[in-house]
Amino acid sequence: MEDENSVKFTHRPAKVLVVDDSENARVLLKRRLSIYGHEAVAAANSKRALEILAANSVDVIFLNMFIEGASSYDFLVSLKEDNAYHSIPVIMVSSDSDVQLVVKCIEAGAEDYLVKPLNQTLLKARLANCISKKEAYDKELAYLAKIEQGQKQIVAQEKMASLGVLVSSVSQELKNPLNFVINFASVSSEICTELAEKIESSRDSISDDVFGFLSENLKKFQSNVIKISEYGQNADKIIRFMLDQSKTSGGKKHPVNINKIVLQTITMLLSSYKINGITTLPKIETKFDNALPNVSLSIQSFSKAIYNILDNAVYSVISKYEDISLANITIRTENNPSSVYIFIYDNGVGIKKDIIDKIFIPFFTTKPEGTGPGLGLSTAMDVIQDHSGVLSVNSVENEFAEFKIQLEK
Repeated sequence: MEDENSVKFTHRPAKVLVVDDSENARVLLKRRLSIYGHEAVAAANSKRALEILAANSVDVIFLNMFIEGASSYDFLVSLKEDNAYHSIPVIMVSSDSDVQLVVKCIEAGAEDYLVKPLNQTLLKARLANCISKKEAYDKELAYLAKIEQGQKQIVAQEKMASLGVLVSSVSQELKNPLNFVINFASVSSEICTELAEKIESSRDSISDDVFGFLSENLKKFQSNVIKISEYGQNADKIIRFMLDQSKTSGGKKHPVNINKIVLQTITMLLSSYKINGITTLPKIETKFDNALPNVSLSIQSFSKAIYNILDNAVYSVISKYEDISLANITIRTENNPSSVYIFIYDNGVGIKKDIIDKIFIPFFTTKPEGTGPGLGLSTAMDVIQDHSGVLSVNSVENEFAEFKIQLEK
């Protein structure tokens, strides 16, 4: 008889589900698996087994051929048809040698089978084989996920490169005529001022009807010139903004302290508001994890991504609160074993449910006309993906919005 204390564990610890209606059988197999170094959980029926599967990440299933007097074949089939569980190897366990049912189960997707009483050598070998297959499958999934992430990055980079070319081309085509519009609007405004002075000085020499006609139409003309100038300036801002956004991708990456980058970005954001005459601004609170390791980043593009998200947060709270002291914007960093997290929270207007899936789409915006073309968050998403990261958002309308950035170490 095998000495239990002499068993040497040669494979990684696995979580194993034992499904058997015999309590003695469950206890014995769980004990044996624990000796081998595995964690075992047990279920007396298929319903309980599904509950355990839903709550746990299981590597291998031992399924008794018969449960409560009925074949467990249908349960096996349901597992193999479920995308959540079909990759888990199933070892059938039977107290007899019903070859036809065993073959039927193997054809349905069972990985292997054992006959009671369980031979410990076979149990170890077949369990080890199933664990190896599960490991290989998990590695394949991880590899495919990396390929998919890489493809997304390539698409994002190509999209931003195409956008940069498009913006550059369009801006060059619009630059000269737009400058003419703005300059001629300015000249026309000066002419309006001169005409108003001329009409006023000729007041005594022209009839009231003519004076009224000239004054009224001059006011309309002046109003139109002001609108042309305003829209021209807005168009110029939009073009400049698009050019700025199109330059955020790429750039050499260097190991940097994210906390410092965030602080620099906050300073830059608040300064830009003050330059534009907005001096009543919300306080941006920081909660930094000082254990954060340096992460390889393109400083300029990553800072721009943070800037864009914070800019939306500031706009959101300013839109909601007349008393800006009620506003709360917090940016927090967190160090985890495999990732670094950045959370940007604001208690502003939040995001409506029906548009939360659209906010990262280029040119989508809920802001008034002239405040930007809607590239801020889409650019932030592209930058984060270019850094092999994940950008997500959680929000409740009129309560809060929180953006989460996850970066691999």
